[in-house]
Amino acid sequence: MRAQVEYGEDIQTLTGLGLTPCQSKIFLILSQMEKATLKTLSLMSKTDRANVYRTITQLQELNLVEKLLNNPTVFRALPTNEGIRLLLERKEREYTEVKAKAKELLNKHRDKITITEEGSQFTLVPGGKLTYRKLFEMFDSSEKSHEGIIYCKDLEQFAGFFLNLFGKLSLKGVKIRIIIFLEKEEKLSTKFQILRNCAGIEIRKTRTRPQTTFSIWDGKKVFVTVEPTISQPMNSGLLVYNSALVGLVQEYFYILWRRSKSLFP
Repeated sequence: MRAQVEYGEDIQTLTGLGLTPCQSKIFLILSQMEKATLKTLSLMSKTDRANVYRTITQLQELNLVEKLLNNPTVFRALPTNEGIRLLLERKEREYTEVKAKAKELLNKHRDKITITEEGSQFTLVPGGKLTYRKLFEMFDSSEKSHEGIIYCKDLEQFAGFFLNLFGKLSLKGVKIRIIIFLEKEEKLSTKFQILRNCAGIEIRKTRTRPQTTFSIWDGKKVFVTVEPTISQPMNSGLLVYNSALVGLVQEYFYILWRRSKSLFP
């Protein structure tokens, strides 16, 4: 039988599967011995008999150990591979339950933090689907104008989304002004040529790398990403309803707009 010191990694593994260190040690020793009395287990594990009895009772409740009606009483453990399989199944059930509860909690709180003051609102929107959904909601609610700056690679990555969106806003009569940042020698694909015929859409290009990407709706609200690019999945960002801060972002946009060149000369 292996020396107790050799059980170190095995005990860590079983602990990760939900057993306590003492339960792990007793189970491993008993699995190697096939069957043993409390006295023997106490000697082999160097653990007092009361603690061994308590641990054995817990392992019985987990269906990892069974008691044989001998005199003195003898205990037998499941084979190690069967015990591990049982613990894995139990762990998977627990994970499934926790995952379901976590999803319920996410839906309940909508994964955002909102700070509201007089006439102002600041919402931190985490990345991924929430950012995508929030951007779509804001775009869809635009009534007069939309201004923003975006990386060319992000525009290409979400081409279907943006083409559909810009066409829809154009039909609503929303004035759109977009600046596209292109890396050196980078070019926008020809699929976006269709936008040159859409009323109210102006698109310019720049080689000056922006500090961030953002969208401004109706001059009243702005979404600023926490990273320069949108990326996949979309980065988190700050949604701002504050006239002073929106004004600052809009001034920055105007400076970039004047320095940029028309994409469709």
